[in-house]
Amino acid sequence: MSGKSKTLPTIVVASAGIAAGAAVAFTGFLLKRRAVRTTCKPFYAEATRRFKIPGISEGFVPQDLFYLSDEQTWLFSGYLANRRPSPIYQVGADGTVRRHEVRLPEGSLYRGHGAAVTAAGPFVFLTVRDGFIALDRAELAKAADGDVLQATGHRAVPLMPAFMTVQKDMLYIGEFSHRLFYPTPKSHWLRCPSGETNPALLLAYAPHDGGPFGFGEHPSAVYSIPGNVQGMCVTPEGNIVLSLAWGFGDAEVRIYDPAQAKRGGSYLVEGHKAPLYFLDEATRVETLTVPPMAEGIDDVNGEVYLANEAASNLYLLGKFYGGQYVYSFPTRE
Repeated sequence: MSGKSKTLPTIVVASAGIAAGAAVAFTGFLLKRRAVRTTCKPFYAEATRRFKIPGISEGFVPQDLFYLSDEQTWLFSGYLANRRPSPIYQVGADGTVRRHEVRLPEGSLYRGHGAAVTAAGPFVFLTVRDGFIALDRAELAKAADGDVLQATGHRAVPLMPAFMTVQKDMLYIGEFSHRLFYPTPKSHWLRCPSGETNPALLLAYAPHDGGPFGFGEHPSAVYSIPGNVQGMCVTPEGNIVLSLAWGFGDAEVRIYDPAQAKRGGSYLVEGHKAPLYFLDEATRVETLTVPPMAEGIDDVNGEVYLANEAASNLYLLGKFYGGQYVYSFPTRE
């Protein structure tokens, strides 16, 4: 009895401390929710809540989404915080969800970041550290929930891919830059005509029947882009849309008109020259403040669809302001 009386106060104090910590955290979430709802009010006024991000409450940390128009299916890529194999999800028009693991060409299961997923022709592309792997699109379309998808090939690219999309028959693949935590090579830091310095590159590959997976061996254009870019898409009018996010601060969706982009001569990529263009303040035509931790984006019929990682179990914050859902919003051209 005396032993219990000695330990009981410790347990009570510890429990009280945990409860107090939880209360503080909960209060912080509520305050952040109020702040997000205020700063992102124009976004919520124009955006439409579409559907719940798959796996968001089962450890999945979404990084990208892409719409397969022929199959009327959404693809999601990302990773699991516990380092289990990274899944791909399919969400059908009726809301049916199918989850798959991916086997790399050399035989091991994919455990990568799942930074981006996209598709072109008979292939679905998924980023790896040095480029992307290709999956058979027809096999993916008929795969049952739980099936493992076998990658059929791999392509290396001359940067570490953070986002990727195929839009208007062009393959775009770009890098993420953060000065302290994710620095890019100094050769990628370029002074823009409008005065600012862009620290990252976006490579554009044109279609080519004899090239790897249907695209040219070398970039047909190089774009100088800002830091913190998480995703990209192209509007029907040809504008380039970038999502930018870092940490728990508000994220942004920026729209650029590449027709206004100034030519900066050529940029040498693996010994081959490609025309260089700048996505800078002179070419930015619109900016929309969006909730924190925005990730991949895709354009479907003039609406930009946005994925967000903030409501994953790794971060939790987004569960307080609807971050577990895909939202879409129109762009004002």
